[in-house]
Amino acid sequence: MRAAITYQNLATGQVLFHQRDQALAVFAANIGRLRLVRYTREGEIVVFQVVRAGESFAESDLFSEVYSCDAIAEMPSRVIVYPKQLLLTVLRDHPDLTFDLMERLARKSQLLKVRLELRSIRSARERVLQYLLVTAPLGETTVNFDQPLKNVASEIGLSPEVLYRTLTKLENEGTITRARGQITLCTPAT
Repeated sequence: MRAAITYQNLATGQVLFHQRDQALAVFAANIGRLRLVRYTREGEIVVFQVVRAGESFAESDLFSEVYSCDAIAEMPSRVIVYPKQLLLTVLRDHPDLTFDLMERLARKSQLLKVRLELRSIRSARERVLQYLLVTAPLGETTVNFDQPLKNVASEIGLSPEVLYRTLTKLENEGTITRARGQITLCTPAT
């Protein structure tokens, strides 16, 4: 398998694949960050996943003829390209690798459930607070951002303006504190 993998470098904004392109490979981000997106008929972007270094993507297209979304580099990135047919053969022949893939896909499914839950929260205030709670590392109250807040807004289904206004209100009421690239949830005094 190692001999068959290749690498592809992407510039910021470069598309790795488009929805409905022939699905020929599965990928992993080696360096950088990509977004998996689709577009509504009105031209709005729906973000399915933000892929960071070390994360794989397009596994759901292993059993599809075409890709189900667009993959776009958010910054200069390098991806590892796993040829689809070879990967399927390896998975058939190595149950331990198949189990690892199933475990990774189960974790992605759990994250998707969290994203769907977030998008179902009508109040921008509550949606932002829930996002911060589920994004903060376990047992911590600080979220470090590796992407612009406008991207976070898109990820949770808010316009950037609504997110910025909501964060300002939360900061003014003492619910959060903000520093460059960080937001900390403040625990209420008891």
